[in-house]
Amino acid sequence: MQPISIDLRGISYKKNVFYHIVIIGAGGTGGIVIQQLCQMLSMFNIKAKLVIAEPDLYEEKNMNNQLCLAKDVGKNKADVLAKRYRAAYQLDIATYTGGYVEDCKTIEHLFQLNYEKIDYSYRVIPILISCVDNNYSRKIFHDYFLSTSTLLYFDVGNENVTFPSDYPNRTMEEWTEEELDEHNKSGFTGQMVCGFKLDGNTISEPIASLYPDILEYTDEIAPSQLSCQELAASNPQRLITNRYSAMSVITVLNEIFETKSISTHRILYHAKRGYMRSEPITG
Repeated sequence: MQPISIDLRGISYKKNVFYHIVIIGAGGTGGIVIQQLCQMLSMFNIKAKLVIAEPDLYEEKNMNNQLCLAKDVGKNKADVLAKRYRAAYQLDIATYTGGYVEDCKTIEHLFQLNYEKIDYSYRVIPILISCVDNNYSRKIFHDYFLSTSTLLYFDVGNENVTFPSDYPNRTMEEWTEEELDEHNKSGFTGQMVCGFKLDGNTISEPIASLYPDILEYTDEIAPSQLSCQELAASNPQRLITNRYSAMSVITVLNEIFETKSISTHRILYHAKRGYMRSEPITG
């Protein structure tokens, strides 16, 4: 199998592309993706609509590892970022803050578009970017990928940071050497997978097809059923790993916006070692 580059327009006669981008999750990774994506949309003068879906509010602790200022605490993450980058780059940015995305119907709603405002010479390419690292959501996004005709679906996920089972009841000074070593080595790896479906043909497989255990893993509780404390405890992440995660997504989007084509299927990275390796789409 040889590496290939796929024209996003397929066999369409249309020369231009309009990107309808839905980002689900505006936390540690999502916020950085949004920041860099908006700058790129402006720099390349890309015709696009961006929708940010995130129900959570900024808390004081988010000032350490997210794009949160003191004045943002208590405000919705999506609304803050949309207002900030709408003003900075004059982009069409909408938000969905009504709850967690937990069914395909909600995703369909996020991709609703007024086609009358789009010039007939443009081909519309929907892009779903998942920055929520749980398998409950991945199952839903996978079902949506299977149900639609054309979709670029980015999924990015990090390895969690390991803590002792009784954390935070003991301080780090009270940990054993083994516990400290396991903690210091964890939370640096991750992967980004770009599934691509064009005119009903699957060009590159989505993450749940590459890692089928995702569909079997018993991640049965929806995010909306977890408390804020449980959500934070279930997925502790490192700032540097979030930045590598965002860079993996932006790397592929840069190729898409510059060339209207895509050649990368998967990117693996290790933030502590400064390592990133891409795997091409083959055919």
